[in-house]
This record gives sequence, structure tokens and C-alpha cells, in this order.
Amino acid sequence: MNRNGQSNLIRLKDLAPEALTAAVSGLGEPPFRARQIIKWVYQKRVDSFDAMTTMPKTLRGRLAQEFAINKMRQGRPLVSKKGDAVKFTFNLIGSPEYVECVLLYDGKRRTACLSSQLGCALRCVFCATGKMGFIRNLSQEEILGQLIGINDYLALRNDKPVTNIVFMGMGEALSNFERLRTCLEIIMHEDAFNIGGRRITISTAGVVPSIERLIAENLNVGLAISLNAASDCLRSELMPINIVYPIASLVAAAKKYYRMTGRRVTFEYVCIAGMTDTAEAAGALERLLGGFPCKINLIPFNQFGGCQYKKSSERHVLRFNDELHHRGLSATIRKSRGEDIDGACGQLVGGAG
Repeated sequence: MNRNGQSNLIRLKDLAPEALTAAVSGLGEPPFRARQIIKWVYQKRVDSFDAMTTMPKTLRGRLAQEFAINKMRQGRPLVSKKGDAVKFTFNLIGSPEYVECVLLYDGKRRTACLSSQLGCALRCVFCATGKMGFIRNLSQEEILGQLIGINDYLALRNDKPVTNIVFMGMGEALSNFERLRTCLEIIMHEDAFNIGGRRITISTAGVVPSIERLIAENLNVGLAISLNAASDCLRSELMPINIVYPIASLVAAAKKYYRMTGRRVTFEYVCIAGMTDTAEAAGALERLLGGFPCKINLIPFNQFGGCQYKKSSERHVLRFNDELHHRGLSATIRKSRGEDIDGACGQLVGGAG
């Protein structure tokens, strides 16, 4: 039995829309009831069937006997000094473990940076999550629960709900593919979060077969690839996944993604002092990506305890950005948000509560 005393109940938020429709039909109800439930659970974010007042009371009682829709418990949100980022901590289902995610403010955008795994198996040396190692994949409910909790936070402040999604939190989202796929179906569902693929980006450290699978799914979402170096030697030092899927295969997959979807791939590039922010590195990027319609997103390295690498100075990042533009590459500098609350890129951790 879990901490909610609901071990025998079906976790409704672990069901894909099609499975929920089938479950509702199994109760002798018409399919439109499933759409009503989706709207109440994800759009209105209720955690009790009694609150679903558009459905008969007898049906609400039957649903309460079959399904659990309680929310994940969360810790106190941490707000950055600039007010442009909020870090959330959520207890996972029936477990003492917790996961972190972030809300980012950017003008009219409200972007949720969601986690897909607890820990990460890829062990990128510049990432605090990678230092944890891989613990487990998050369930569909645990991924969507982060988004529900963030929208609860925004609603309490009379703010609009999340407008954009990036799977750039803890873990390699493409290595939790089945749950990612059904989460995207619900995120895009008009009765749930109603966020289109044009406002969703999935980040990957470069698991090439998973990129191929994403292409085959034709989901019309954005793809961001964590590149961080233009030579196999340096990238393998920073990202061990490169030993399995070297840069040539990764860029080939990115070009295929662009060819098949028409969407330009973003290459994420962490600026580490004296390693990835040099004139030589800019030249290597030109040779690798010159002529390919893509974007390079420069990310100042966010330091964390026990890491030997140093952050590039603002002056060096600006100079590197100018150098890339001079070489004909499309590059932007990502504004760092949430570093003071350990909520910036590469700083998220989780563990046992």
C-alpha cells in the first residue's frame, strides 16, 4: 500500500487518452465522459472526483472506487532573486524519492522545464544530474504531475498557465520514450494542456536511435541536441555517450530530422572556459555545421559542487558568439535563469526525501 492508502486503485494519470476511453467504456459510459475527465484532471487540475460537477454523482462515486487522481506532494518552491525562475521539488508516487523541475519566465512565455528521469545514465561531466547516475524512469503521471503542479502555482498568482514545454530537466527524455510519447499526446490534447508541438522542445544528449524513432513518430516537436564540442576527442571527454554515437552520426541524424520535419535543429553548446569557448572551437563548429540550417544555443556553464570545470566569462561568451556569427553560423546566447537557486541548466538533482 502506498502512502495514500490507494494501492488497489488505477493511477488515472498513467493512462493514455485511448486507454482512459476504453476504461470508461468498460464502466458502460459513452466516450465523451473520458474527454470530460481529461478536462477536469489536466485543465482544471482537480484531485477529487467529487469536484467533477458536470458528471452524475453516481458515476463520480464509481470512478472514485476505480481510480486515483491525487496530486504529487511538493516542497516549497524556490524563487530566483530576479524573479525569472522558480524551482519545484515533487515527491514521486508512493516513494520517498523526489524530482526537480523549473518554471521560466520570459516576457509572455511561461516555460516549464520538465524532468523525465530520476538521475541520468549518460554522465555528462558538466551536469549535476549526470553525477547522480541513473535511478529510474519517471512514470507518465510523475512527468505530467510536474506540469500540473506548476500550473497550480501560476493559478494561485492569477497568472496564465504554462505556454511552452522543454524536456531539458533531469534525465534523457528520449530514453524514456514510451512515457514521453503518451505525455506528449496529453500535453497536446485540446481538453488537457492544449500546447502544440511548435511550443514543445525535446532535448537529447545524442542517443541516435532514439532520434530516429522521434523522426518516425512525426510529432512536430522541436529537437535540441546537446553538442558542446565539435571534435570527438573533446566531446567524448565531456559526454561519454559520444563514444557510442560519435559526432558524425549525430549530425547526420540532425540533418535527417530537418529534412523529414522541416524544423531546424538547435545545438546546445555549453561554454566552458578555455575548452569550448576558443577561436579553435569556433573554427571546428564552422567546419562541422557550416551550410546546415540549424541554430547554436550558447549556454554559459553553470558550476556545481565537485566540478573541476570553470564558467566562461561573459566577455568570452560574447566574443565566441561574435566569432560564430562572423563565420556564418546562427548563434544565440541563452540567458541564464535560476543559477542562484540551483535551477539553471545542468544543476538539477533529486534523490531521497
